[in-house]
Amino acid sequence: VVFLATERGTTHYALDAEDDRGMLMRESFGNAAVPLAMQVTFPTVAQLSQAGLDDQALRNAEMTKLDTLAEKAGADQALYGSLVWSDKELGWIADWRLAMAGKTYVWQVRGVGFDEAFRVAIRGAAQILSGNGQPE
Repeated sequence: VVFLATERGTTHYALDAEDDRGMLMRESFGNAAVPLAMQVTFPTVAQLSQAGLDDQALRNAEMTKLDTLAEKAGADQALYGSLVWSDKELGWIADWRLAMAGKTYVWQVRGVGFDEAFRVAIRGAAQILSGNGQPE
């Protein structure tokens, strides 16, 4: 399950499975996962609400909590991301977190379109989950 906090100017939200604002992002994330034979899903509004997770709370959520929510949703793992638009970088700044074997891995990409940000997320997750360590 992808838990993604998104911010562009004064607009900020947690990406969920139903919101029309996130349709292109959800589609792009799914497209990024296909070449690595991974599947991604997104939490529903109800799941986020029941867990008390809006975009701000997601930023500070423990990975153990997100992994538990992912398992309840029928997924194997939680991937957390923060996507912030930067005029200075002329693109998105994406921070990613994934926990495995008691360690939380963190990686980032700057100044990219969200398609590339999601490819970086999926490649990083695949690297960690395959036992090949920290993404660059």
